[in-house]
Amino acid sequence: MKRLMTRRNLLRGAGVCLALPFLESLAPRSARGGEPGTPKRFLLCTFPNGAPHHWWETAPAFGKTLKGADFKLPRVLEHFAPVKSKMLMISRLGNYTWSTEQHPYIEPSHSRLGAALSTCVDADQLGREARQDLGEWVGNGVSVDQLIVQKAGPEQATRIPSLQTGLGVKPGFFDQRSYAYNQVLSWKSPREPLKRSVNPKAVFDALVGAGAVGSVPGQSDEQARIEAERRAATEKSVIDGVLADANSLMNRVGSDDRKIVQQYLDSLREIEKNATRVQSTMSPQMGLGCSPISQPGVVPEPPGQAEGLNENDNTGAGPYKHEDHAKVMIDLIVMAIQCDVTRVITHMHDDMRSEFEYRCIPEDVRAKVGLAYRREASLHFHSSQHAAGNLDRATQDGKYKIIAQSNLDYAAINCWLNQKSAQLAQRLDAIPEGDGTVLDHCVMVHMSEMRSHDHDGYDLPIVLLGGDGVFLNDAHVAYGALGSDRQLRDLWFTIMNQYYGLGVSSFGEDRRGVPNALLEEILR
Repeated sequence: MKRLMTRRNLLRGAGVCLALPFLESLAPRSARGGEPGTPKRFLLCTFPNGAPHHWWETAPAFGKTLKGADFKLPRVLEHFAPVKSKMLMISRLGNYTWSTEQHPYIEPSHSRLGAALSTCVDADQLGREARQDLGEWVGNGVSVDQLIVQKAGPEQATRIPSLQTGLGVKPGFFDQRSYAYNQVLSWKSPREPLKRSVNPKAVFDALVGAGAVGSVPGQSDEQARIEAERRAATEKSVIDGVLADANSLMNRVGSDDRKIVQQYLDSLREIEKNATRVQSTMSPQMGLGCSPISQPGVVPEPPGQAEGLNENDNTGAGPYKHEDHAKVMIDLIVMAIQCDVTRVITHMHDDMRSEFEYRCIPEDVRAKVGLAYRREASLHFHSSQHAAGNLDRATQDGKYKIIAQSNLDYAAINCWLNQKSAQLAQRLDAIPEGDGTVLDHCVMVHMSEMRSHDHDGYDLPIVLLGGDGVFLNDAHVAYGALGSDRQLRDLWFTIMNQYYGLGVSSFGEDRRGVPNALLEEILR
């Protein structure tokens, strides 16, 4: 299989739209899931300021799991209903054992919890050890996405190793820390943050520069024809080699798999015929059929900590529309994956400690949580987090006790943010790939860095989608109460080792001296 895998890498580089079928007789017996040769992808989508109490309204009791029909979506996550069968909710995971105090009540919370989300390291403690001013210090651990990039091997390499995107246009005051803890999820090294880009034009230009092009806007018919001829010639020569490889398989597989190989050969021969046809509008020939979007407009970076855009503010290119911004960023993420220019993406639906005023939330989304529609009403994110709502650390009937239910402004904002990840997941699930869809062949995590109104680092709101057969789907797994809970570092550890097979020995910090352990309960 090694030679065939090398051939698939060559095909991906040459741009031929082929997919080797799954052959049971050649599959490793120890494989937990996934079609051999299928790209592995990691998407981390985050939202700030925690979640309303509605998030846990259908959660199982501590230490329990609900599956299938018993697993009910809470109101704020109902937009995930079309992909519920590929969804896993995880409750009662914390991210606080890196703290020198070793408790979940972290201050300043937005900066320290935000910095630790993808690293499970205390950036403040690193600054103290380096004897630096914490207001100026920029340092952290290497983030989970960047470890995946560094360790996944050449077969997962892409022209853009990883992509960092976001929607943060009014970021807040950074909790008296560097911008890096407010606008960064990805840390390439302990001193090298990779800032997210909120500018669709900049992201688009990067994707096009990496080869995500088809019928490029502004390209003449003659240029398109020449490029199409070049691609067709390349594909024809590569297909000749693939046909030889595929034919040789016939003598190496069982009778059932021979039928699959024959279908594969037939499809290759059809592609061989088509490869000689020149089409001036030929789309990029990467694994999934590259579909570039039209060139988007510019969204500027916020000019300062207390400055930035709100709905309908003038950008120089017209009024700013947050819904439009969210949609085009989803389009760009899908474009990046379809064109296979990157397989590792971190996306911030908003910056940590967002001060954005969510005037964009439509009536149907507000109705999910029972909020009366008020056209253009300003739902200020950070203010709503500090408004009504109090979830206790004490327990009652197998859950944390609600002292005062979350206010509906806060719930509606969260519902809108969840809708964005749900829309991205549905877009990925609509793209066929191998034995499933692109979503099946991703690990997509949607989560916040803190719990709720309390700004604490335990019982984080977490959703995982896809997972290539490695993780439970259509389920909600709840771990124990505070003191008996598990840590976020173990989720990243489990993804890196069980989905990617990286053999990582540890991730993040636990100042109690507790080693990493797999989250067995979330595995199939």
